[in-house]
Amino acid sequence: MKDKLQQAALALLTQKGLKFTMGDLAAYLGISKRTIYEHFASKEEIISSIVDDAVEEVLQTQRRIYEDEDWSIVRKIKAILSIVPSGLRLVDARLLEEMKRYAPQEWRKIDSLLQEEWGTVEILLHQGIESGELRPVHVPTVIECMRGATFAIYNPDFLMNTTVSLTSAVESMVDMLMHGIVSPANEDEVGSNPSGKELIE
Repeated sequence: MKDKLQQAALALLTQKGLKFTMGDLAAYLGISKRTIYEHFASKEEIISSIVDDAVEEVLQTQRRIYEDEDWSIVRKIKAILSIVPSGLRLVDARLLEEMKRYAPQEWRKIDSLLQEEWGTVEILLHQGIESGELRPVHVPTVIECMRGATFAIYNPDFLMNTTVSLTSAVESMVDMLMHGIVSPANEDEVGSNPSGKELIE
């Protein structure tokens, strides 16, 4: 029943944002509010459980990807960077903005995930460099770039002003981080001016 309540709450969050009520939830499911209160003490508790499940889903998916011995390092890094929680995939920019403003505790959980959970990627970067799958890059700098890019993509201010979905934005970000923005035909141009000194002078 808890899962059913969470899924219904997600649907209402998409329709009404954080303004939905327990009465709305009861009507949506055709049950009494009393039935809901047997499982959740408040609307806030339901939202908290949705966010907690989304965070745990990301962490579990990361672990499964990391432990898959059949995948290359490059494939693992790309897959981890591409993770979008199934619940949050339904959430639009408006709702993320509301959560940031009106449910700061829940937003902090998402923010913490985006800012702090980079240990697995860091390990994979070192492994990739050692195996030769990746260039010998400065890992802390790469991690900081990845962290910054991910946080920017999930920022409601960005999502409110773009026409693409969160999932599409994440896909574009991952493609850029893994492959760059220069086409193969023009890779020589990048190598011809690595420092940018000519532009400065």
